Amino acid sequence: MAHMLSLTASSVSRPTTIVRGTRICPAGFLAHKGQQKTAYGLLTAAWAAVAIAKLFFTQQFFSYVFDITNPHVGLLGLQRLAGFSSLAPAVAAYTLAKAASGDRLDSHTYLRQNLGLAVAGTVTLFYLWKTPATVLNAGFQKLAAGLATATAVIAGAVYTQTSGFGFNLTKISKGFYSSVLALLSPDNSNAAVYSFISAALGIYSAVLLFGPHELASQWLTVGSGEVSLYLQREIGLSTFLAAVQTYCLKDAADRKRMGRSTFKNLNLGLATIAAGNASALWWAVNTAKMVDWTTQSKFRLAFLAVQVVTYAYNWIESDRDEDEQINKIESAFDNATDSLRDVAKKGERKAKELWEQGEDKFEEAKHKGKKYADKAEDEAEDIGDKAKDKFGEAKHKGQKYADKAEDEAEDLGDKAKGKAEEVGDKGKKYANKAQDEAEDLGDEAESKTKKYASKAENEADRFGDKAKHETESAGREAERFEDKAEREAKDTGKEAKGQARRRGFL
Repeated sequence: MAHMLSLTASSVSRPTTIVRGTRICPAGFLAHKGQQKTAYGLLTAAWAAVAIAKLFFTQQFFSYVFDITNPHVGLLGLQRLAGFSSLAPAVAAYTLAKAASGDRLDSHTYLRQNLGLAVAGTVTLFYLWKTPATVLNAGFQKLAAGLATATAVIAGAVYTQTSGFGFNLTKISKGFYSSVLALLSPDNSNAAVYSFISAALGIYSAVLLFGPHELASQWLTVGSGEVSLYLQREIGLSTFLAAVQTYCLKDAADRKRMGRSTFKNLNLGLATIAAGNASALWWAVNTAKMVDWTTQSKFRLAFLAVQVVTYAYNWIESDRDEDEQINKIESAFDNATDSLRDVAKKGERKAKELWEQGEDKFEEAKHKGKKYADKAEDEAEDIGDKAKDKFGEAKHKGQKYADKAEDEAEDLGDKAKGKAEEVGDKGKKYANKAQDEAEDLGDEAESKTKKYASKAENEADRFGDKAKHETESAGREAERFEDKAEREAKDTGKEAKGQARRRGFL
């Protein structure tokens, strides 16, 4: 089923922007390559530890997980088989960690592996929830759920960051469909073998995950009950991841890129898993004598042999291709070194010739320079003598003009002194005249001031007498009106009193 999770080039857009050759990583959870590398490294260590515990501490691990003190030897064989299968997520996480270091997680190969890990982690959580509580140890169930959750979250988050379209189920479905078509149309014989193995592993994982327990038990050779069912689901999930990784190798074979380190690691990891599964099957039949060879077990052993041969052969060939490339590079380097040596020797000879020519040119230039220097020195001396003569002549003329200027200055000083005395006499005369005129104007102003003051005093007395007269007249008039008003008031009172008597009020 690995092909179902692959993505075609047409359905994947780059998740990041390239600016002047620099990738700008989007912001978000696990968006930085350093965080991604650390997360995948932790997943690699965790899954590798699980595989080691299952393979090298088989009985102790089995007793802890299922709370069974003396497990059946068949269940231990199944546990060992699950141990080899647990290497699949460790291999996937390791290749993703290497890709994160190179900032290559948006490549189709790593998108498929991230999507496969996310699905495997989610399905593991589902089977942990579905398995009865009496089957698994409570502590192990929590640890297994934590590891499955971490696997699903890390892989899903990075897939969302790097796919270019998030976790879009529509586009993932389109990628699934196009991958099925690509699986049916390999470009070469090597890719055809990988297509067959990927399809077979996909079918086998579907049987282990969703098929009847009786059918799965026949394929696994041993196992019955809830414990074997749980181990069957574990092996099915790891087989599913192996199918995804094999499809990645098929795609690399199509593009003739098997020499890349990612695909070398996948070939080596899958060859180890297939060889381990084959040894577990051989042990179950031949060594433990738990069952006899059946058609299913023989077919399964043959299929495992095909896997081992395919993965191992391509891993060895990729190393051989790499050695050939290294030899070509070394040969090219040697040729380039020889060429550089020839060029260096030619350059050395040319430099020596130029140096000798330069020495001759230098001596010639030195002789010409000395000749021009002597000539310049003679010309400088002639110019110096002429300048000295010109300076003496200029000094004599300067002294002559200075004496003349001094005489003219003295004459102008005498004239200025006479003019100043003349102007001083005139100024004194005008000052005396101005003083006399000022005194005359002062006397006139004083006389006029006294005259106007006397006139104002007389006018004030006249207005004061007039006001006094008018005030006295007004007082007399007021007394007259007051007497008149008093009489009228008395008359009015008498009249009112008479009317009151007539009307009977009094």
